[in-house]
Amino acid sequence: MGFCLLDTGFFAVTVRYSLLKNGVYFYYRRIPEDLRSHYGEKRFRRVSLQTNQPHIAAKKIAALAAKDDALWASLRSSEGQELGLTTAQAREGAEALIEKLGLAPGDGFRANQVAYGNVVDVLDDYFGSRYSDYQRARNDENFGSLFPPESFYTPVEKEAVRLIMDDPKKRCALLTDALEIYLKNHDKGEQEKFARDTRRAIQHVVAAVGDFPLNVYRREDANAVREHLVAKGIKTGTVRREINRIKAVFNVGLIEFDLGSVKNPFEKLRIANEEQDAENREPFTAEELRTIGRSCQEQDDDIRHIIALQTDTGARLGEIVGLRVEDVALTHDIPHVHIRPHQKLGRTLKTDASERKVPLVGVALWAAQRALEASRKSGRKCGWLFPRYASDSAIKATYASNTINKWLQTVTKTDKTSHSFRHSMRDRLRHVNAPQDIQDAIGGWGSRTVGMGYGEGYRLEQLRLHIERVVLH
Repeated sequence: MGFCLLDTGFFAVTVRYSLLKNGVYFYYRRIPEDLRSHYGEKRFRRVSLQTNQPHIAAKKIAALAAKDDALWASLRSSEGQELGLTTAQAREGAEALIEKLGLAPGDGFRANQVAYGNVVDVLDDYFGSRYSDYQRARNDENFGSLFPPESFYTPVEKEAVRLIMDDPKKRCALLTDALEIYLKNHDKGEQEKFARDTRRAIQHVVAAVGDFPLNVYRREDANAVREHLVAKGIKTGTVRREINRIKAVFNVGLIEFDLGSVKNPFEKLRIANEEQDAENREPFTAEELRTIGRSCQEQDDDIRHIIALQTDTGARLGEIVGLRVEDVALTHDIPHVHIRPHQKLGRTLKTDASERKVPLVGVALWAAQRALEASRKSGRKCGWLFPRYASDSAIKATYASNTINKWLQTVTKTDKTSHSFRHSMRDRLRHVNAPQDIQDAIGGWGSRTVGMGYGEGYRLEQLRLHIERVVLH
């Protein structure tokens, strides 16, 4: 089943695995016959997507389908079968079965000789009542060699036996379990983009080699993940970022699940020709910056305010998009923007050194004045300076970049993007002989030192002396 998301007349985009019931979309997919035992013999997976919007449903369906594809590949793999991997549904069923039998996880592991015999008796009684040849398999060595007792178990029963007999303190910690703990404990774990990026990185591992216990992964698996990423045709810098995310999740899992003796197979993973495919971003020329500034003042809207603020501060696009109204100080002796995190609101910065105050000059000062005036006139109470792209827990710099880069390329007749403003500011500061530490303080480059935190008024004054010299007239 499915629905048509787009039909241009020349081609159509159909979303599979979907069901619309009472105005709500569901993920609806047939479970492969060989895996139905993991789902209590259910034939279909049905998950409410809790939306009536087709474009939102399409994204959720794609994510669920990718997750199921990876899980099913893991269940079918030789490693998955050897490890007895199963589904969350089977694990829940196993816990219910254990309770029904009057047992608890770890009973077989903790039991003394007598108690262990009692646990085995309970299991034998259960399996003997369900499978006519079970006792024969247990007692007849020849028959048991052909049909081992465990061969009769369903995935739920296999998981129940494992839970009963294994040390409950040494749970089978999968990579996806480590992912959930990582996001739960990370400062940015509740931020939509951070969580989405991290989940995508782990999905690469699951798609390439499977979702297994952390102690099962080997260097060859890490190499396979790297090759999986490279084969997608993405740049090596992006591959490195994905691997770093995977490595971070893995490290947290090793700590949280007391697997200190296990090595992280993603450590020191080399990427052939790394960074050789990186694009060299050219800075804007002085004339291009003048053209951009004039065009911003002519159009005078929120998008152009963002661009103008970048032009004469050299700030990252995300730093400007994520400004709060209180971050703009126009009544100060030295008008400036305070680029800082607002953790509780989901506003973070790239590095510690990124937090800084930058004096407002040139078109950046004009843009800040216009943006604040627009905010006051609108009567907005949200506190975000650019609510089109910023809201609590959602700083949508990527959305902004798509619009802004397209406009910049139209105005300058080049393929330069908003990040070129940072390269331009670095060059402009060099050209007026600004000291290295002044350049770093304005652009948020380098490492933050203790000394940078002292003499706030003096530091702003010094910064203004240099940044005023780069203003184009």
